[in-house]
Amino acid sequence: MPVTTLSERRPSRPLPGFMPFAVPVVQGETDVESPVWKEIRREGTRLVFRAGTFIDLSGEHLLDMYCLEKGSVRIVFDTLEGRQRALMTFEPGGIFNLACALTQKDASGQYQCVRNSVIWRVPGTVLKDENGVTACPALAAYALRQMGTVALIHSTFLSDMLMDDFVIRFCRYLLSLATRHDDVEFPLGITQERCAAMLGVHRATLCRAIQYLKKNGVIECFRRGRVHILDPAGLRALAGM
Repeated sequence: MPVTTLSERRPSRPLPGFMPFAVPVVQGETDVESPVWKEIRREGTRLVFRAGTFIDLSGEHLLDMYCLEKGSVRIVFDTLEGRQRALMTFEPGGIFNLACALTQKDASGQYQCVRNSVIWRVPGTVLKDENGVTACPALAAYALRQMGTVALIHSTFLSDMLMDDFVIRFCRYLLSLATRHDDVEFPLGITQERCAAMLGVHRATLCRAIQYLKKNGVIECFRRGRVHILDPAGLRALAGM
């Protein structure tokens, strides 16, 4: 297979802003003798990139998928403030630009090599129809699993983006309960699952908010039988009141 080495570009400057949750990592099969990698090497073109390089996906390769053999690649987006924020990192075994290959449609975002990387570019047409899938069954099944992982990460990330707003709303809810009971310690009276449904979020989002308040010493517990607010003033501050 041909080898292409792209010129190094200047890495983006690190984002100084607040990132409430760690950037998720996608990785997978690393055994180059596995059926998946045999199909990748058969169908793909081996590319070598230096750390800091932005991978050019324009032109005829816009809708291809890229399988990472070695190194690390991250997706970065430009914010409205003109800064760059990392959304996801791919480690060996990960496949990126997969959504574009599966849908044959373009998407936003840039791919930057965090470390020196070896990547196999596989034509997106491999997954375009039944003939391509039949020719590469191991790769097709693997790509679907990878896409499921990425979809789950995106779903969680969207929930996390709303976390700041929810923490404010949750704090105001706690204050309303404390006012109703005229105390900083009282029974919740419902399960956390029911509470999350009432507040319009997944239970996982509620649990992260609870842990956040516990970590910052605002509450001691939040259970069906007992809620205990340790720092009412801190709770009011977080609620913006």
